[in-house]
Amino acid sequence: MSTEHKRASQRGQTLIVFALAFTLFLFALTCLVADGSFLFRWSGRVQAAAQLAAQSGADAVDPRFLYGGSQCTQGHSGCSTAIVDISAQDRTGSLYAFQRACIQAGDQSASVPRHPPNDLSPKTANDAQLPEGTQCFSDGCRVVSLITRMVPLPIAVPGFPASVPVRGVSLAAPVIGTNQPQATCSGGTWVPAAPPA
Repeated sequence: MSTEHKRASQRGQTLIVFALAFTLFLFALTCLVADGSFLFRWSGRVQAAAQLAAQSGADAVDPRFLYGGSQCTQGHSGCSTAIVDISAQDRTGSLYAFQRACIQAGDQSASVPRHPPNDLSPKTANDAQLPEGTQCFSDGCRVVSLITRMVPLPIAVPGFPASVPVRGVSLAAPVIGTNQPQATCSGGTWVPAAPPA
């Protein structure tokens, strides 16, 4: 085999390798753009759901107690003014009223499925909220919502996860105080626990 024939053969092989590499690069770029834009859209949706959930939880504060009202009965000694959610009738199971409102709004707005892939109906406040779902906390001043939604990627690449967790966090404050505006909030005992650090 002549030297020129060997060089021509090597050029042909290089061209084939380059064409294959370029095709794989374009496929990877297409996957990256499709998955990235899909996740970007879902991150906005989950963040909007977290804002709605936090506001729904804040709106669930019982208005009877917003401006110094009390759950105390007349003549009962040692009774302090209650804000919200500290009595047994304000709870359903282990959830306070603000948590139920927050979770329900978050799960429905973010379309968190109950049992994927078999049951894609949205979760309710009675369903387990982990590994995906809505968690709601408060420090006595604000309601904090944290939504985790597992988003299946439109183009699954072998060797990489087929679903990616997308999270949204937001907070909202109920209108609590006297007839004079207050700039600060010192918190209270109307919540089960402070939000995780």
